[in-house]
Amino acid sequence: MAFRASPQGLGIVERARIRKNWTKAAPQWLEAAYTSEATLRRFWRREPIKQQTFQDICAAVNVNWQEVVEKTKAIAPDSNFVGREKAINDLNQLTAQGAKLILIQGEGGIGKTTLARYYFDTQGFDLLIKLHIAIERENIISVELAIEEWLQYYFESEPGREFGITLDRLRRKLQSSKPKIGILIDRLETALQRGRLISQHRCYAELLRMLGNPSLNCLTLITSREQLWEPAVIVKTYRLAGLSEAAWEEFFCSHQVEIDTAALKEMHHGYAGNAEAMCILANAIRLDFAGNLHAYWQENRHDLLLDPTLENLIEGQFDKLNGDYRQAYQLLCRLGCYRYQEIPTLPKAALLSLLWDVPAPRRERVIKALRDRALIGWDDGGYYLHPVMQAKAKERLKEKISNEKEQSQEWLLANRVAAQFYLELYEAEKVGSEKSLKYAFEAIEHLAVIKDFEECCNVLLFQVLAPDKIENLRGTANLWNHMSRFISSSEKIINHLSGIKKALLFIPLGTIYSEVGKNSLALKISEQILTITNQKIDLEQQVNFARMSAYSIAGKTYRYQGYLHKAEVACQQVYKIALKSGKNYWQALAFYGLGAVYLEKAQPRKALRNFLAAAAYAKLGGITQELKRELKKLLRLLFNPKIEQIAEIQQFFQKYNQNQQEDRIKKFNILWNIARCFNAMKSFEMAKNVLDLTQRLLKPEDNNQQCLLALELAIYYSGKKQIQLAQEWYQKALDLSVNQGEKWSIAYPLQCYANWLYSQSQYLEALEKYRQLEKLLRETEFWSMQAYNYYYLGITTLQVNPQQQQQADKYLKKARKIATEIGLVFSKSVEDEAELFHVK
Repeated sequence: MAFRASPQGLGIVERARIRKNWTKAAPQWLEAAYTSEATLRRFWRREPIKQQTFQDICAAVNVNWQEVVEKTKAIAPDSNFVGREKAINDLNQLTAQGAKLILIQGEGGIGKTTLARYYFDTQGFDLLIKLHIAIERENIISVELAIEEWLQYYFESEPGREFGITLDRLRRKLQSSKPKIGILIDRLETALQRGRLISQHRCYAELLRMLGNPSLNCLTLITSREQLWEPAVIVKTYRLAGLSEAAWEEFFCSHQVEIDTAALKEMHHGYAGNAEAMCILANAIRLDFAGNLHAYWQENRHDLLLDPTLENLIEGQFDKLNGDYRQAYQLLCRLGCYRYQEIPTLPKAALLSLLWDVPAPRRERVIKALRDRALIGWDDGGYYLHPVMQAKAKERLKEKISNEKEQSQEWLLANRVAAQFYLELYEAEKVGSEKSLKYAFEAIEHLAVIKDFEECCNVLLFQVLAPDKIENLRGTANLWNHMSRFISSSEKIINHLSGIKKALLFIPLGTIYSEVGKNSLALKISEQILTITNQKIDLEQQVNFARMSAYSIAGKTYRYQGYLHKAEVACQQVYKIALKSGKNYWQALAFYGLGAVYLEKAQPRKALRNFLAAAAYAKLGGITQELKRELKKLLRLLFNPKIEQIAEIQQFFQKYNQNQQEDRIKKFNILWNIARCFNAMKSFEMAKNVLDLTQRLLKPEDNNQQCLLALELAIYYSGKKQIQLAQEWYQKALDLSVNQGEKWSIAYPLQCYANWLYSQSQYLEALEKYRQLEKLLRETEFWSMQAYNYYYLGITTLQVNPQQQQQADKYLKKARKIATEIGLVFSKSVEDEAELFHVK
């Protein structure tokens, strides 16, 4: 515990000294208080000294120390000093191990100097000697002058005529000193270049070597942004990390800042826990935003360098690196091209690839230079830039565009190299894996930045979708499992393309637009594809497939909107083109689209014929006479199945389903729809057999398909009157849908579950689900679903509370209005139920 005297207390001691006729450093006083002259001088300067020494000094002149000590008694903890308990313990551990010279290293503003000062103030040091290295190199004082001042001021000793003699005198003073001495050498990085002391201040190395002598009764703490690499200097390096999020919260609370957890988390991450940033931000939030952290972050989150002090702090680090080590500076700037979002850390190979102009044997040294200066973060996962450093690095790299023509290519080249690096990782990974697709999408981001839209398109079409045949543009596992990413990437580049390549990219984009509720855009894409393919293009197969896909997109969109007649007409156009092509798989797509329309029109038998035809035409090897005979036989069995024939039917599907993982999503879609038909026809055993086959196709990452499978199993168990199992599968489907993000994939399970709850007379639970669905559908174009949902909202409201007739009427009017607009005719059972409740 450290004490210091109050101004009034010094007056009491001064009067007691005069009564004894002692000087301020009388030998009798030093002897009575068991202390040194230096410590007594610190007492008179009101600097903190050890508690026992403070009490002995007062007792020697017959004064009560409690009347002398500062009112707060012990030095009060600094309210600006938070979250460094571990650092204090770590420094104590180093000193216990015999360290005499410790370098506290970290980025600018991280809190190195604050930590060092606090350590000396609180760990029982009797004397603190400070040497602050000037920020500008030309202003650094010579080490000779510094040591001379130390000897004269702290030890009342004269320096020698030569530096060596002066240094030796200081060594002897530090060896023989009884008080515990702390030495702080602050901002050493100014005097360093690549870890070595610059030529005009080489004598500092001699001082540091001496201060590392284990025989000295002192501890030296050095603060520096850079590592120290001086031969024969025995120094322990302590890397200081940013403050924890909890420390930021504690600090903000103590400075009257209202905490918003989410904003605080983002802010802490953006500034990497930097202590100086914390202080600056807390002040700005308190003064300019009345302590409202959320409001501050909403306005300033997109400009981490808005505060001039923060920007100058970062600028200084970049400028010094540029002057000391040009190649390391270039690497730091080039690292600004990476995004650190989907892939937050980079392997070392990513950094090495950016050093294209550095000889291979020296590249590791350049990376090490950034690590030694704490300008780049790293952990077991790899290397990264914190957002504030990344913002400045990117800014500097892009600034070069306006400076020199040669430099303007560096931004382009850095992104080109980054894209190529990710594509190489993509090739090295298992194609289709989650990690490989992340690499592919990152490559697209870099290519889009440099406006290489043709190459973006190539990566999307031929690597993300990985079509070994053109039909895969209509949908692969990669497309269905990464819809949002695909849409985001496609929308960045589609308007920069032309001709057949634009039409081909439109195909997957239009296919999934309707899944996310963008049906008008899907129809617009259908029209644009037809416009492009009406132009004279020599690639006949691609043109025909694009035209067929345009009608298929329209058919699906009309089906989702509820225009079932238009959907059927569009799907018939698909069939005409497919039939003319003579290609089996194209015909499979046509039959599939028609089956989906007929199933929506509540014609499951007709739908089943089309889905079975789709399955047959999609079979590898194409249609054979044998397959046609099997298909005819199967159709007869399916519509009048007997128990003994189920095994024969299942054998057909297993034969179709050979090589399960090949085109697994396409196979799943067909088999799942076949199972839907059987459930609709109340052929539940047949449905279960087919669902068992579909289950084998899926992988854990096929979240959308897992959800659809769970829904159909719920319908199966409900049909079998196994209500508990049915509810469990409905809930599982709902749980799976939550994380998908695509509106249809969330809305469809919610609608199915709500309808089932209604059928089980669980009206209150059903009403809650219908209300959730109403909110979800507000910004979509799933008009048929909206119509049915308003209808069920109306009748369920009455089931829960018959007094709410007026509200029910409003819902039913909305339902009929939408139904009239899209030509939807409610089934007779629906109309009868509405009549039963007197809903008009």
